Amino acid sequence: MNKNIGENIKKLREEKGYGLVQAAEGIGISRGYLSKLEKGTQYPSVKTIDKIAEFFSVDRSYFFTDLDNLDLFSDAEKEITFERDLSIEKLREKYNLTLGGKEVSDDEIKVMLEVLKAYRESKGGSRSD
Repeated sequence: MNKNIGENIKKLREEKGYGLVQAAEGIGISRGYLSKLEKGTQYPSVKTIDKIAEFFSVDRSYFFTDLDNLDLFSDAEKEITFERDLSIEKLREKYNLTLGGKEVSDDEIKVMLEVLKAYRESKGGSRSD
């Protein structure tokens, strides 16, 4: 099992401003279990990873990404990389996607989505969408 999972859960929880009790309640697990996950003394099931990902509104691939790699991402890059809903409509609604001051086309978004899907698959994330 990937040892980054617990570290990434804790990092995300702290970045989002949740305390251990508040996050555990929101996820639907005990505080003690969440603490063990974060410390790496216990590993979550895929079902639990999905519950945690849903609570924090990220794709499950986030938890399998090396923290050193996460530190290279800006907050905006993390948000879009680990966005759960990668439909073109949702991306257009939520983000102002531009490159060099020019709006990103639907074809460019499709290429970006394929790259993100490949990245997620390489990290054990979602294979659907």
